[in-house]
Amino acid sequence: MSHSVVLPGQWIGMLGGGQLGRMFTHAAQRMGYRVAVYEAESDCPAGQAADRHFHPDANESVEPLVEEFARLCDVVTLEFENIDPALVRQLESWTKTSPGAEFLSICQDRIREKTAVRDAGFPTTPFMAVGSPEAVQAAGDELGWPLVLKTATSGYDGKGQTIVKSPAEIDEAWKLLGTDHVIAEQWIAFEAEVSMITARNERGEIASYPLFENTHANHILDITRCPVSEELSGCELQAAEICHGLAKQFSVVGLFCVEFFVSKQGELMVNEIAPRPHNSGHLTIEAFNCSQFEQQLRAICNLPLAQTQQLKPAAMANLLGDIWFPEAASQSSSPSELSDSGEPNWAAAMRYPWSYLHLYGKAEPRLGRKMGHLTVLDSSSLNASQRAAQIRQALRQ
Repeated sequence: MSHSVVLPGQWIGMLGGGQLGRMFTHAAQRMGYRVAVYEAESDCPAGQAADRHFHPDANESVEPLVEEFARLCDVVTLEFENIDPALVRQLESWTKTSPGAEFLSICQDRIREKTAVRDAGFPTTPFMAVGSPEAVQAAGDELGWPLVLKTATSGYDGKGQTIVKSPAEIDEAWKLLGTDHVIAEQWIAFEAEVSMITARNERGEIASYPLFENTHANHILDITRCPVSEELSGCELQAAEICHGLAKQFSVVGLFCVEFFVSKQGELMVNEIAPRPHNSGHLTIEAFNCSQFEQQLRAICNLPLAQTQQLKPAAMANLLGDIWFPEAASQSSSPSELSDSGEPNWAAAMRYPWSYLHLYGKAEPRLGRKMGHLTVLDSSSLNASQRAAQIRQALRQ
């Protein structure tokens, strides 16, 4: 195996142009790297920050652009898993990719992912692949009701999933999903949702951040805190063992996040793996000696990994497009009814000395769209999470 190191001054390629790519670009440039983004959207968040932006035209052959991008870059990574593995394999013929196409293809298909994790001996939520309403009935008979049905590919932030409480709801749910590539998972009465971010470089070094405790609203991550509450602290060691085991099992080079459910008995079950930085890791920018984006850079460049240390308890609150529409907080409105948006009260985020505002450069606020985040440091992560919620509410006023 080659243990070549990609040094500052060289080019890093980023597949995807969202906010994760934007924050990675900032971290890489701070360390002296140059970043090229490959993304079709012309005014994407990552493209705004990158040194070069390759945006393929749907009406033209992309082959020359792909080759130019690949030959420029000393290593290519990604910020979004819904990328065609064929493109990654194509890039691998010219340059190094981290992660590779094989790990990407596992993570972007829930059936393949859950099967690989289970077969490797790690705990998952009980599941079955289902390809028809009749198969859903059989899954319910075996796993019990209710079931969670999820499209095996392309779903995120609650999209592409629905709960089926009884056989009477199967047909309606099946029509809603609109595909026969579906996974049925046992409904888990979990105690909490947590996540852990882990990096592995080419020479085999592995490092994990502490466990993050997550709360969701409308299936979208709402607030993350670290350290976790005392009752969840006993899960840290098990989570790290699972993440390190997965990194070795799949020979990961790069950074990934494992989302876990915690049962009422305190047992961890793997819910999903994201082969990239994660929303829950944004607080690492201010709260740790090394952000998840710098750690991703270190991993893909085969540099020594940072042994992560938390500097101060912290919490992160997502800022959705909803805060541009204060009336949406008090009434049920459709997007078409919310034509008049108002700029949030950004000064409210500046009044507390340990709050940090991050906006992603997205021009159009929409309900449910991630527009930015707010990180707060405090004497405890509970205090930080409460303060973050208060500041976010003040942005609406």
